[in-house]
Order: sequence, then structure tokens, then C-alpha cells
Amino acid sequence: MRRLVWLSLMALAVALPAGAQKPIRLQQAVQWQVVPEQRVVEVGKPVVFILEVRNVSGAPLELRFSSGEQFDVLVYKRGEWSERWQWSRGKAFTMAFSSLRLNFGEVRRFRVEWNQKDNDGRQVPPGEYRVEAILLLATPQGRREEIKASASFTIRTPRRYGILDICDIIQNPQRWIGKRVVLEGYNVGLNPYPNCPLCAGGPPVTREDWVLKDDTGCIYVTGVWSGTCIPQPRIVVEGTLRRAREGQIYLEARRVSPVSSD
Repeated sequence: MRRLVWLSLMALAVALPAGAQKPIRLQQAVQWQVVPEQRVVEVGKPVVFILEVRNVSGAPLELRFSSGEQFDVLVYKRGEWSERWQWSRGKAFTMAFSSLRLNFGEVRRFRVEWNQKDNDGRQVPPGEYRVEAILLLATPQGRREEIKASASFTIRTPRRYGILDICDIIQNPQRWIGKRVVLEGYNVGLNPYPNCPLCAGGPPVTREDWVLKDDTGCIYVTGVWSGTCIPQPRIVVEGTLRRAREGQIYLEARRVSPVSSD
């Protein structure tokens, strides 16, 4: 089951329980989140985001909006400040006030699909991305309040025939231990990314063991050095999956080669 992480809303009230006269604080009334349907998507395939707003106020609730646009969605490439794509760009919305009524505990979901094209209609490159969903509420005075939630996802190059993703090993290590496997990714040096389950405990064989990372995880490699600590170019590593005495899983490499351009 996909784990949902709720955003705590730290803003003043812009919502009224039905029949109430005084506004209430949003962090006590509403939960807002965005969840990609898939955390890893291949280049060119649609990316679907599910937006959810939940009434946790304890009473029926009316959310108010200053126009027909109730939310917006923006996509950023990791490390960039300018959005690559904005859902509302080029869309027309009514300028009249609108509202959304939710019973206590009710969840309203919105589905947004992105075709991986940027605001200029070009395919975005593979990499790590962040989606930001904005709930565009209006105060009783008509002032707009933005409540934001975000989540991360990855766009990867299509898997080549016979090449595993590292997440395949993470999900079912017993299937691959002792077998010849082929992995594709980048040499990120001697230090794994934080919270990599296959890299917990440090280098499994020698201090020269290095880390291979793809779009789904990372793993220690021993036996053959790829020749660079810089994550360029992309490489293919062939070897046998082993389990260390302490239980750590690693790749005993036999051959490392750059990814062909074809």
C-alpha cells in the first residue's frame, strides 16, 4: 500500500464549517496532499498525480475559492527553481467565486495527468522530479491563500532487455543471490545515498567498494572499478549478486562498460 504523508497546514483560516459564523484554523480543518500514482515512470509515458483534500474539522466544511481554479500543479526538476511544467498554463477559468462543500471525514480527489512535455511542448529529460500541488483557497475577505503539498518521483530511460532495476533486488533479493545479473546506472563513488537498504553497514568486502545508483536505488559493487567517481557516463555492470557474511547484499562485478549510444 502506498504510504501517504499528510501535509500539516500552517496558515490562517479560509474555510467555514457549514452554518458557522467564525472562521477556523486550516491546520485543524483540512488535510491536503499530492501522490504520484507511480514513483518511477519511463520516459514518454503519462505521469498521473492524485490530489486529495480531506475534512478533519469535526463538522461539515465549505472551502471557498476566488475563481473556478481550485488548485494548480507544478513540476520541478530536482535542483531547479523554475518549474518545467504548470497544469494551469494556457487554461481558462471562470472568474466567479466557487466553493467546495465537504462533510466531516469526506475526501475529495482530483486526477491530473502530465504527458512529460514542458511548458514549451518539449519532452523533459530523465531524472528526479518534484511535483507541487497548490490549493487555491480564498479568505472571507476575498484574499487568496495558497496551501502547498509536494512529492518526489523519477523519470527513467526505458529498461533495456535483460537489465534489472536495483529495486528488483531490494524487493526480492533471494531470487537473485548467486545469479549473474546486469545493472545499469552511475558510479556515485564510495558513499551511498542515505537510507539505501542494500548499502546499510558500509562496504561489504573492501574499502574500495563503490556504489552503483540507478533511478530506483543503489548497491555496493566490488571486484572491478568503473574508473570514475563522477556520475558520467552511464555504465552497465555485469556480475554475480552475493550476500556478505553479515548479510549485506552486493554485486561482485566481472565487467563494467559504458552504455552504448544506440
